[in-house]
Amino acid sequence: MQPSGHLMGPPGVRVPTKENTINATRKGIAAVGCAAFIATTATACGTAGDLSAGAKVQRALDRLGEQKAVTVSVGFDGGEQQLWSALKGSDGFTRADAKMLAGLDVSLSVSAAGPLKDIKDVKAEGASVALRVSLGRDGDLLEIRSLSGKEAYLRVDVQQFLSLADDLGSAQSKGDLKGFRKFLDAADELPSSYKSVKDALGGKWISVDPAAFQEFSRSMAAAGPAGSPLPDTPQLDAGTQERITKALRRALERNARFADAGGKDGADIVKVTVPAGKTADALADALEPLADQLPEGVAPSDLKDVPDKDVTVDVAVKDGTLSGISLDLDQFDSGDEIHGALPLTVGFAPDAAPVAAPAGATPLNPQDVMGAMMQFMMGGMDE
Repeated sequence: MQPSGHLMGPPGVRVPTKENTINATRKGIAAVGCAAFIATTATACGTAGDLSAGAKVQRALDRLGEQKAVTVSVGFDGGEQQLWSALKGSDGFTRADAKMLAGLDVSLSVSAAGPLKDIKDVKAEGASVALRVSLGRDGDLLEIRSLSGKEAYLRVDVQQFLSLADDLGSAQSKGDLKGFRKFLDAADELPSSYKSVKDALGGKWISVDPAAFQEFSRSMAAAGPAGSPLPDTPQLDAGTQERITKALRRALERNARFADAGGKDGADIVKVTVPAGKTADALADALEPLADQLPEGVAPSDLKDVPDKDVTVDVAVKDGTLSGISLDLDQFDSGDEIHGALPLTVGFAPDAAPVAAPAGATPLNPQDVMGAMMQFMMGGMDE
């Protein structure tokens, strides 16, 4: 979640959304991670009366962890009209926002040589990761693949990003993109030596060397006024992650309740009920000493807004394996920002295909990006 109210677009482009739209749902979205954690790490903490339902989910989680590849998908389980009814009246929320959220589909795939439950550090242990974002338009908006932390591949639908900016952006933000639009229009005129840049702007797969781009970033920063390289992205070490997990388990073990809730679409449904406020406060307290190590835009204080009331999460178990989590974000609204059901679903596809390199990707060097920009600037200096 970007606190500035923007989605990250192609290099150098920030595609605007409505900041107030994000504010209208930020408490619910911030709590999704907490709710997902409740459903995926603390399911064996129920009371004796809940043992059967809790054990069923625990076994399902164990089987999921034994897989070598899993795909997790996240989206709103409701159409444009339902989202509009739930969020209309929130400052800045429009029909275009409702349409965007209704089409939002985010999937994350992880694969490794061994069981995923044994992975403590994705990068250090050579796991591969893929991220895909779609807004229900023509094709995917963005797709990124990282193979064992050594090879990276990227495909971006730039035209769709610009269309999104037209739908959601203000007049000023649209004006800010005029320069990039001119660069995009002129891309076909670039020399053939910039094929990789042209492919990137054309929505084709490109491959990048993370080490080369990191070194390039350091060189550019060292040449600038600051005279120092860019800092490394902070990451939580395995010990820190374990401390957070234990803190949450302690908060949940005496309060989580489990109950069988019948079946749906061939899956057994287990209803997990937890005190959201206490759980969120425990997570916030555990994260506070680590605030400087967290990714940009993640603040422990965000969790303090979670209402002090019970929250229910439905966990789906199919063929003995975790297949989905669903929850209503309206449960996390402490004011009048959400006016009805706002269901979010998290789906799990076990035994998914391993993350693989796309065919035909064009290698992109950082110098090519800089050269193409200079070529454009020199050609447009008279203007």
